[in-house]
Amino acid sequence: MKKQMKLRNIISAAVLLFALPLSMMGQDQLRIMTFNIRSFEPNFDIQPYAEKLKAETPDIICLNEVENRSSRQQKNGKYRDLVAELAQKLNMFNVFGYSYNLSNKDGKLPEEQFRYSTNELYGNAILSRYPIMAVQAMQLPRPTGSADQRGVVTADILLPSGKIIRVACSHLDHVGGQLEQAEVLITDKVKSATIPTILCGDMNMGPGSAVINKLLTAYDRLDSDEGSFGHYAKIDFILGSKNHWKMSECRVLDNYQGSLELSDHCPVLSVVSLK
Repeated sequence: MKKQMKLRNIISAAVLLFALPLSMMGQDQLRIMTFNIRSFEPNFDIQPYAEKLKAETPDIICLNEVENRSSRQQKNGKYRDLVAELAQKLNMFNVFGYSYNLSNKDGKLPEEQFRYSTNELYGNAILSRYPIMAVQAMQLPRPTGSADQRGVVTADILLPSGKIIRVACSHLDHVGGQLEQAEVLITDKVKSATIPTILCGDMNMGPGSAVINKLLTAYDRLDSDEGSFGHYAKIDFILGSKNHWKMSECRVLDNYQGSLELSDHCPVLSVVSLK
């Protein structure tokens, strides 16, 4: 059964690949966005988020603070997969990466009790214009002094050129434990030794910090120092595995759609290409 599923995935990806315009087949340039969405609060209407993101024609979107299938997001008494809804509006593939269950935010109960839960989920997500061939989600260390359980999700993505890249999306703690969490992000558990890798997310630390310096032992910056949290603090990053990528443009967008504030973070957009 697993072999059949894998074969179907490969065939589906091949069909999608050949369905792309010929003008795109040789392109390895990507428009990458990272955005801490603050759980789609306050009313969980994803339409303004879709409009904001779609206007930038991104190829890959990494989302932090993703609350998914939670009780307070229900509509007509039914749980909603907001990541899938957003991906559908943007005509993109998607993967959600579980960090913790909202019913166990304080982590006092054994994780095994929530491992197979399908509701009350919290974590990160990746949306891709191109087929996602493999995924992995894992929890990061939660040392004493950190606030929440954090995680990272990865997606291996098939580009129109036929090359495969890996995209990792993570959100480090805002109180403590960031260095221990960053140490995992530079290992082969996340960064592939053979596949060019992009790492995006809210690192809750700025340029020059021990946390970012740790990440820069394995990644290059593919962004700018312009503030993305309240337009003054640079904590949302787009990084690329060393010597694989070059950046031609980076912009920090405003965090509004019309008069609606979408988040306390601003989306960051970088245009990158493989070397």
